[in-house]
Amino acid sequence: MAKKVYLLDSENRKVNSGFSGRIYSKPLTMTDDNTTRFETTTKKLRDVIIIVETYAMLLGRRGSVVYPVDVDDTLGFTKVDISTLYFKNAAAGENGKITILGVEE
Repeated sequence: MAKKVYLLDSENRKVNSGFSGRIYSKPLTMTDDNTTRFETTTKKLRDVIIIVETYAMLLGRRGSVVYPVDVDDTLGFTKVDISTLYFKNAAAGENGKITILGVEE
């Protein structure tokens, strides 16, 4: 019987060398000026693209939303749990729209 060989990452976790995961696509339009968590439960994605439309937004984590993203800008991550991402309108009353695209783990 043939012996299986696995590729391991730097933390000795098995790496899936094939294609996997479903496409994830979700828009979110802000409805107020509060800091908003994009997903309320764990959602791990690969090859993530964040698209900011209509108005500029601030991106960060809970209690620290400080990274500005201009309207029509995109931001990318290789791997991220998007439930850790928080957004807020950059200017009061300007409800921005965010779309996140990625591949589910």
